[in-house]
Amino acid sequence: MALSLCSLRFLIFIFLVSAIPVAYIISVERAKPPTHVFHYHSAGFFRECAKWDDQGSRFLVSFLEGGVGAIHVPEDDSPDLVLNEVTVVKDFDLTGNASLGITVDRPRNRLLVVVADLLGNRYSALVAYDLSTWKRLFLAQLSGPSKYNHLSFANYKLV
Repeated sequence: MALSLCSLRFLIFIFLVSAIPVAYIISVERAKPPTHVFHYHSAGFFRECAKWDDQGSRFLVSFLEGGVGAIHVPEDDSPDLVLNEVTVVKDFDLTGNASLGITVDRPRNRLLVVVADLLGNRYSALVAYDLSTWKRLFLAQLSGPSKYNHLSFANYKLV
């Protein structure tokens, strides 16, 4: 059985079978998309979340390495135009934590960002930023020690 897995015929078969999905992926990536696609340059590798800010005419993206960026879309957008990502929020007291999700709160003109320690799961918070000045409005820490750690609903008997 082990010798049949190392035969030349079997290796050629595996090579041909693996070439089919690779060829499909290449053809899909090189094909012209049916809808409009925005291309942009980024300084990082992975962007976790993106939201459209209609009043600012921009995409807001959260960074896995922490922070928020903006990608401004001009009015006269051409298909060949490559947009640039600009970092608008980088809090140094939240360094080491990922910005895992964002939402635009238009009635209050703020951006809500969920921040968490991705690998250690030791920190989580909700942060709000003003959409026009990018100043932090509040930071609600959702983890960590507090003076009420000893209290729990499990300690009380409901009557």
